[in-house]
Amino acid sequence: MRRRAFLGVLGSGVVGMWGRLPAPRCAGDQFVERWSWAMGQPVHLMAFARSQAEGLDACAAALAELRRVEARLTLFDDASDLCELNRRAGRKAMRVDQDLGAVLALAQRFKGHTRGAFDVAVEPLMRAWGFHRRRAREPSPAEIAEAREAVGSAVIELDGDRARLPNAHTQLDFGGIGVGYGIARALAVLRARRIGRAFLDVSGDCAAIGAPPGEKGWLVEIADPDRPRGVIAATRLCDSALATSANSVAVVRYGALVCGHVMNPATGWPAHALRQASVVSHDPVAADALSTAMLVSGRTPAGALQVYAVARGRDRATDSAGSAPGPRHGRARAPA
Repeated sequence: MRRRAFLGVLGSGVVGMWGRLPAPRCAGDQFVERWSWAMGQPVHLMAFARSQAEGLDACAAALAELRRVEARLTLFDDASDLCELNRRAGRKAMRVDQDLGAVLALAQRFKGHTRGAFDVAVEPLMRAWGFHRRRAREPSPAEIAEAREAVGSAVIELDGDRARLPNAHTQLDFGGIGVGYGIARALAVLRARRIGRAFLDVSGDCAAIGAPPGEKGWLVEIADPDRPRGVIAATRLCDSALATSANSVAVVRYGALVCGHVMNPATGWPAHALRQASVVSHDPVAADALSTAMLVSGRTPAGALQVYAVARGRDRATDSAGSAPGPRHGRARAPA
C-alpha cells in the first residue's frame, strides 16, 4: 500500500486546530477520535456519536475492518488472497471471496474508464524498478520492455466467485485501489453502527460521512509538494472522498536518478505527467483509482467532483520527486 502524508484536516471537532471541542448540540454530538496504523500507513479517525462508548466501539470496529481488508489484499503477506491469486497465474481458476472479487471487478472497470492509465497489473514494473525487491542499479531497457509486455498482456478472468489469471507472467498490485476499498468498507461499518458524522484519513486518502456539527463539511487542506507545511488548496468533504497521488514519497534511488512508485503502464517508467494529483469523488475507491490515473495521464478523469493538480516545472525532470530524467548516456531512456 502507498505511504503518503498529503493533507491536513481542520474541523470544529479537532482538538489543537480550533483549540477546544464544540459544545454538543444534540445527543449524537459526542466527539471521539482514534489514531492507529493499518495498510502500512498511519490512520486518523474522527466521529460524532450518541455517547463516548458507542463512538469508541464504532471506531474500533471500523479500524478492525481496515485491517481485515488489508490481510486479504496486501502484496506483503504470502498468506493473503491476492498473493495466492498471483501464485496461480497461468494455472487453474481460484475461488475468491467477496473482497477480492469486488476489487478485481472494480479494477477492470477503472482500467477501461481511464483507458489503461490505471492498471492493477503493474506489479512486474514495480518489481523491475526495485520497489518490491531491492536491486543495485536501475533496470535495463530490456528489463523494462519485458515488464511492459507482462503488463500489456495481462488478462483477468472473472466468472461468478472464480477468478483466473491466464497469463503466467501476470502479477497484480492493489496499491492504487486497495486503500480506497478499505476506506469504503470501514465507512460501511460506521454507517451500520448509525454513525452519521465521521472522517477517516489513511495517510492522504480520506473520506467523510456527513459533516461536523454546524459545518458544511470536513475542511481538508492539500499539501504543497514543494513547500513543507505549505498548502495548494482547501476543500470541504461531506459524504465524499479525496485521494492524492504523487511520486514524491515512496521512491527508489539509483545514483542521481530518483524514481517514484506510481507506474505508467504504457511507457514502463514511473509516471511523470504531473507532480501531484488529487481527486474528489463520492466513492473512496473511485478517488483512489482516478488520482492514480490522473498522475499517470495528466488528464482530468471523467466523473471526478473536483481535481487539484500540481504541474511539473520545466526544470523538474530530475528533482527529488522526479520519475524520468530523460536520456542519459548508457542508461535506459524515458519516453517522451
